[in-house]
Formats: sequence, C-alpha cells, structure tokens
Amino acid sequence: MGLGFKAGIIDRVFFARYLRPPTRDDVAQVHTQLAEARESLGRPLIYVASIEATVKVPNLDERSNLNNLLATVRKYCEVVHLVIEGSELQNSLQRVIISGMLIVTRTYDDGLAVHKNVASTTADLSERLQRDAAPLIQEARDRGLVL
Repeated sequence: MGLGFKAGIIDRVFFARYLRPPTRDDVAQVHTQLAEARESLGRPLIYVASIEATVKVPNLDERSNLNNLLATVRKYCEVVHLVIEGSELQNSLQRVIISGMLIVTRTYDDGLAVHKNVASTTADLSERLQRDAAPLIQEARDRGLVL
C-alpha cells in the first residue's frame, strides 16, 4: 500500500494532505520528513494538515496512529492547524469531536487549531511568517496539498 498522504514544504510551512487515516508507515514517513525539514531550516516548522471530506472516520488503530502523528508533529512544529474539509454533517461532527477530544485530553492549546478550510489559517500563518500567507496557500493548492 502506498502512502496515504501528499506532503510538501513551502517556506517553513509543512503542508500534508491526508487521503485516508494515516498508517504506521505514514506516521514514520511524516516523522522523517519533519525531522529533515526541521534540521535543514534550523527552526520549528508550521504544520497544516488537511483531511479530505471523503476520508472515513478512523478506527481504533487509526486513532492510535493519529495520536502518534500528533505527538511527532508537535516535536518539530510551533503550531498545528488541522483542516477537516467538507460541509456535510459528518465533516462538521468530525471537527466538533476532534476539538472536544483535544480539550478533554488537554492536548488543545494555542499551538493547535481545527478548521473547516485552509483559508481560515491565513491570518495565523501570516503573523508567524511575518508576511502575507495567501500566496503560500495558493501554491499549496496548485501543488495539490490543500483544497
């Protein structure tokens, strides 16, 4: 089975688009890419993950992989933006459930946010990068890293 995600770095933003819940191999690959990028840039990254609207709800093993992924990402990134795409009821419920679980597990803080679309990350990215992030997001769209 191939990778279930597509990733790329633009400036110091690590964009990852998940086509399915991540496997252990996906988590290991993201870990490698983040570690290399962090080493290369010499400073923490900004992580923007988008999950397609059609991705199924993760099962128990996949949720464990997601927890491992979040722990890995937080080692290398100053902020994590999770974009759950879609406007269907299932997508809205996923955003609410993920936000709630992050609060209950005390994982939620100023360095972690859940969004409906990538456009809602623009203000935070612009502030952190000290420049307009809209062109970065457009490049990520052009490369298929976000919708």
